[in-house]
Amino acid sequence: MGKPVIKPLVVLLLSLILVSECAAIRSQKRRMGQRVQLSLEECGDLEAIEPDYYRIEAEGGVTESWNHTNKMLRCAGVALVRRTVKPGGLVLPSYTNAPQLMYYVQGSGIQGMTIFPSCPESFEEPEEAGQEYREQHQKVHEIRGGDIIAIPPGIGYWFYNNGDVPLVVVILLHTNNVANQLGTLPRRFYIAGNTEDEHGEGGREKSISGRNVFSGINVNLLAQVFGVRVETARKIQGPDDKRKNIVMVEGGLDVVRPEPGSRANANGLEETICTLRVREAVGSAARADIYVPHAGRIATLNSIKLPILADLQLSAERGVLYKYGVYVPHWNLNAHSVMYVTGGRGRVQVGDNKGKNVFDNVMEEGQVVVIPQNFVAVMHAGEEGFEWIAFKTGENAMINTLIGESSAIRVLPVDVVANMYQVSREDAQRIKEARDQAILFTLPPLEEEETDGMAKA
Repeated sequence: MGKPVIKPLVVLLLSLILVSECAAIRSQKRRMGQRVQLSLEECGDLEAIEPDYYRIEAEGGVTESWNHTNKMLRCAGVALVRRTVKPGGLVLPSYTNAPQLMYYVQGSGIQGMTIFPSCPESFEEPEEAGQEYREQHQKVHEIRGGDIIAIPPGIGYWFYNNGDVPLVVVILLHTNNVANQLGTLPRRFYIAGNTEDEHGEGGREKSISGRNVFSGINVNLLAQVFGVRVETARKIQGPDDKRKNIVMVEGGLDVVRPEPGSRANANGLEETICTLRVREAVGSAARADIYVPHAGRIATLNSIKLPILADLQLSAERGVLYKYGVYVPHWNLNAHSVMYVTGGRGRVQVGDNKGKNVFDNVMEEGQVVVIPQNFVAVMHAGEEGFEWIAFKTGENAMINTLIGESSAIRVLPVDVVANMYQVSREDAQRIKEARDQAILFTLPPLEEEETDGMAKA
């Protein structure tokens, strides 16, 4: 009988495991190296900024962008765009070089996207006798205010306002992402239309006309590829299209979709790469992870709740503070936080590693501030409350607090706290147990520090 071959097999197995682990480590180092290389901007220059860098007024709505060269946005490696779409307005299909998170601030509509190439057209009309053409297309999502949509890089999408009020969406592009190999400049590729570059390429006052991805192809070749007349091919290229990137749809948009109001997976398929969930109603009060009556609520969205975020390396936080509500001093352990104010007014303070106050502003709807990783932040709502959406540059962004049950101070021995702050043990105990379990609470402004209904300390 031959000798056992267990030992060589074990060696081979261990070798394969080692090679796999080394490859994973190298891959992680490459990813980390790229992120570090693109994140050398100074992160302490914070300011409240508005979308006043570039503006496109189209037939069906308005596109506004923040200055992507701003040091604060470069620190986080992101770009931001806001679209306001009129009722009946259609945002033409496009894709970008960076992962995107879209937060719908208000309104309702539908959105379609090509999840991945070669995925089947899972929405289709029923067959009817004598029917020459049967409509088929990929999944269409029903959207409303409070929804987040996750879009991978290079994936085309469109959306349409089928409501009675303007549809407002804020879009974050994570340009400092390993999936983006075109540098830190945000680039949007339109599949139709003739529009300007929304990030002001070519200068703030005069942007380069972008047309669309078909414009660089010979029109005669394009006609042959599509099997259409040259005149039709020219319309595909859109050189004479004056409507820009948001167009009006006469008579409403007719697509195949489930009955309005149904939020379930209509095709009944098990979730696969072609049926990945890309939407979450993070703005819904029912989705709150933290809720304190009379103070407010916080909802988080990460790759555990929405698995596609693991590939995008992004997450989000939806915050709602009621009248004079406070979100205790806290910091992000592993991500930058890009905070967009969706409503109300609130005072936001941020401190850096040197103990310097680098931001102290009353913020209003439409303003953005970046809170860098590990910088300590506190939010205090005004009389009308304070609401925001925070996009975070990590798939599972986590926070730590300085007050409350799970705070960094609560877990320390009393004597350590007493010696840290040179206080008595009794005071140290009070500091440890401050606010007990509350991460959110109410704190009316002090009379001597009131300014337009806001606390100034």
